[in-house]
Amino acid sequence: MLIFLYGQDTFRLSRKLAEIIGEYKKQTRGLDFAVFDALADTSEDFFSKLNQNSLFSAKKFFVIKNPVSNKNFKEALIARVKEMSRAEHNVVFYQEGKVLKADRLLKILLSCAQVKEFTPLAGARLNAWIAAEFKKTGNYIGAPAIEVLSARVGGDLWRAQNEIQKLAHFWSGQEISVNNVERTVALSSEANIFAVVDAAAARDKKKTLFLLKDHIDKGSHPVYLLALIASQFKNLLLVKDSAGAATAARLGIHPYVFGKTLSQARRFSLFELREIYRRICQTDFDVKTGKVDSGAALDLLAAAL
Repeated sequence: MLIFLYGQDTFRLSRKLAEIIGEYKKQTRGLDFAVFDALADTSEDFFSKLNQNSLFSAKKFFVIKNPVSNKNFKEALIARVKEMSRAEHNVVFYQEGKVLKADRLLKILLSCAQVKEFTPLAGARLNAWIAAEFKKTGNYIGAPAIEVLSARVGGDLWRAQNEIQKLAHFWSGQEISVNNVERTVALSSEANIFAVVDAAAARDKKKTLFLLKDHIDKGSHPVYLLALIASQFKNLLLVKDSAGAATAARLGIHPYVFGKTLSQARRFSLFELREIYRRICQTDFDVKTGKVDSGAALDLLAAAL
């Protein structure tokens, strides 16, 4: 059996891989199990081990990480994956990040393997996931509190899981309320900057200013916020200017951030992003050279976005 797990939601992706490995080891005590990384191992290493006679079992279970990231390894897999699908061995292909629908390895695996993509959760799907995770802890959380937690973690399930465990520990035995979440979970700077960009894209200046003021009231320095805004609009410009060629790995950003940035970039024209980024750079220069107060500069920038 061949299985291909991939996607930008690395939390659920890695959890699924751990579940599959755990089930295999429970049934076989881990015999004939090995993990290969296409970025560190060669295809020859993998196929040599796959074809090696075993004293323990005819079936083997291997994991190949990053099969799409190494061109040579991927080409070797493409040439033999159909053959592998007819064998008795179990192989899980594991790729973090987005994989293009046109990718040749993905196309072949869709015809002969179980394929599962893990896309970032948002909205109702994210809220349902949070509720299910709380249920596992034995605690109950109401819908309003879920909404607050969802907004504060910004769709980052790694952080969400940590915050869920923290809330379950601090407020064990009682329903988790909005107040509990607000007292325990800090607002994600990244999530708030995404919200600022969303408001700017909607041309909602009032909301843009409100979100930035809220961030400052919670202790963030205007210069820090300016840096976050500059970073996000730089990513937006890179994604928009790449004509679809940009990837999370190429830009050096987290897959979740890349997915959110790609969605936001569609709401701006390339000309608009260039003008906004030019304005941000000028604001940054004016602040650092003492021409304008950082707080006032941030307000002026927000009004101009």
